[in-house]
Amino acid sequence: MAGNRERRAEKKRRRDAKRGFDAKAGPDDRGLPPESLQAMLRSTAADLAGGDEDALTELRHVLVEHLARRRDRVLEACDAVTAEVTVPAEGPLGAELAGGGTVSSWAERDGVRTEEAAVATVRLLASLT
Repeated sequence: MAGNRERRAEKKRRRDAKRGFDAKAGPDDRGLPPESLQAMLRSTAADLAGGDEDALTELRHVLVEHLARRRDRVLEACDAVTAEVTVPAEGPLGAELAGGGTVSSWAERDGVRTEEAAVATVRLLASLT
């Protein structure tokens, strides 16, 4: 089930779409670029694999700042970093990826919040190292 933040962001995306505003275009979009998001996910996974449990807290703080109207961008970064690894079919996300799915398809189908999808991605990557 989507949280309040997700519902508000979705409402804002629909309102912006009606007004002809593209959140992904233009200089007003100060969100992290895809490469930075991917690097952040990899780095957090490495820190977590190294035993730094605070890495997830730091990731959550960054994601809170980044999530508004950027769900697609975060999920695309998760898809990109998981496409580079071979994943065992363990757990819901692992089963999805092993079956040829993506983090995005799993999150959309199961109603997983953006933050939780990113954390699941990081945990999965950390378990592979």
